[in-house]
Amino acid sequence: MTLQRQVYGQEVAETQLDSGLTVVLLKKPGFTQQFAAFATHYGGMDTSFLAAGEQKVTHVPDGIAHFLEHKLFEEPDGTDVSQQFSQLGMTSNAYTGPYYTVYYFSTADHFNAGLNILLNFVQTPWFTDATVAKEQGIIEQEIRTGLDNPLRTAYFNMLESMYHYHPVRIRVEGTVESINRITKELLYQCHDTFYHPGNMMLVATGDLDFKAIEEQVRRDQAGRNYQRRDAVARVIPTEPPSVVRTEIAVEMKVSRPRVLMGFKHDAPPTGASRDYQKQLIAANLALSAVLGRITPNYWRLYEKGVLTEGFRFGYSAYPGAGFVWIDGESEDADSLVDAVTQELWRAKEQGIHPDNFEAARRQEIGSFLSVLDNPEQFAGTFITHRFNGLDFLANPELLSEVSLDDGQDFLQQLIRDDNRVVSLVEPLKGGVD
Repeated sequence: MTLQRQVYGQEVAETQLDSGLTVVLLKKPGFTQQFAAFATHYGGMDTSFLAAGEQKVTHVPDGIAHFLEHKLFEEPDGTDVSQQFSQLGMTSNAYTGPYYTVYYFSTADHFNAGLNILLNFVQTPWFTDATVAKEQGIIEQEIRTGLDNPLRTAYFNMLESMYHYHPVRIRVEGTVESINRITKELLYQCHDTFYHPGNMMLVATGDLDFKAIEEQVRRDQAGRNYQRRDAVARVIPTEPPSVVRTEIAVEMKVSRPRVLMGFKHDAPPTGASRDYQKQLIAANLALSAVLGRITPNYWRLYEKGVLTEGFRFGYSAYPGAGFVWIDGESEDADSLVDAVTQELWRAKEQGIHPDNFEAARRQEIGSFLSVLDNPEQFAGTFITHRFNGLDFLANPELLSEVSLDDGQDFLQQLIRDDNRVVSLVEPLKGGVD
């Protein structure tokens, strides 16, 4: 059965095939760009799991989901599958996150041919000891390069300071030590476990015919003899409410300090429900109403040089974990931390300004509409919402239901002294060469 939905005049069709694979199309009449993303609910956090039918928990090295993403692009003849897309005038790529891996292509023509390539290479693993060893060297260099990235360093230092055990603290690419424990047997095992269609979804956007896509994918699945399976059980250790440390600072080759500060949620929202999604929306509206560009305080701090153009913030939620993150560069890191903390405490104690909250609501509606007009962003957002138990298309309706009190409750829960972590990247004492 096909589910048809209308959101702001946009038509979205969805169905689930016999194999368990979910297929979605955002119809975009008149759009020349055609886009498809094939995704698995599997990412860097999934290192301990109970596969369907298994009695024993499996533990795999950090970074294996990202490693697997890289390896699937390699064909048995040694070529990269991206060359097949390029020969048809298409672009292709992939990315791995904490709980998702997404493979995609974009084109203006020959969509069916591109979809066949996408479906085939993602579902046809091929690994040898030699190719795994070669990839270990490549990803080791990628990891070492990432260690020189100040944003990544500040972000993961924040998470490792915030969480004792929760796998959200795992770096998606792993470590040099962990990736060197990856074998072809482990790759095949993880592919078999997480790349089953019941754990995956295909999202397409463009001026395309849903029935034609559905039939093409159905034929592909029928030839692979998939059997329905129970869901994979992720093993999430119990996380204490305390943080590991409240501050961490490192020196790197940067021209000015970079700050990542966060507030750990010791009772994060849980479940796949409307209430869960409303709590997440309320969190982000509250943060925008207190720290965003819609507030006079933002521009006051910007004019003083305490904030810079790249200042960002948000609330991130995962099973068993949730946290506020605030990212910025400043010549005066202490002033940035103090100003942001004071503003959050002021809003907690005196209340969020109602006008700012309503402005944040309008801003979110605008952001939703812009996502609908960006094929790649729509597919990625739809996928990450669904894999996190959320319904992206319900956001406009839920936005109208979230109240100022919901936002205020969020601040009351989150803004404390004992759950704050400050991660700082400072310039080298001797200066940058």
